[in-house]
Amino acid sequence: MNENVVAKILFIIGIAQMSIGIIVGLILGNADYYGVMNWSIFFTWAIGGFVSGMLFLGFSEIIKLLHMINEKTPSLTKEAFHNMKPLEGDSSVSWTLEELDKEKIKEKYIDEDISEIVPSPKEGFCLVKFKGDSGYYVKVVDVDRFGIEEVHDSEIKYAIIAWYNKLN
Repeated sequence: MNENVVAKILFIIGIAQMSIGIIVGLILGNADYYGVMNWSIFFTWAIGGFVSGMLFLGFSEIIKLLHMINEKTPSLTKEAFHNMKPLEGDSSVSWTLEELDKEKIKEKYIDEDISEIVPSPKEGFCLVKFKGDSGYYVKVVDVDRFGIEEVHDSEIKYAIIAWYNKLN
């Protein structure tokens, strides 16, 4: 996994701020005319440097975590989409979509122009084709539950879309 440069720079800045806060605190705390350490000046600079340094370390950690999440999330290019495999096994549809479920789909997407509702070979899932301003687009929905839910599981979603593309 690649390391994020911004996170590394913020980490270094945070460590530097904490170190510089302590060093400046020691220098200014000892700058008294009588050579006595002024602890209030030292602690002011040390605590200020520590707090600002920890903020930078926190931002660094957040960017590191976001980078790790981004690395684990697969990006879907057009080429990868067309190379996806359709549903395995029997690709015939063995169930029928009830009229009540069709009405629920139409109610859920009332503001969109539905051109086709196609039950998929995977029972309980169907593909809904919409007509938009820039052409057609599809969504995979689950009708097996109490209501209609759009499918967000990329494996199921793209397998059904690949099956549909194979039909046409």
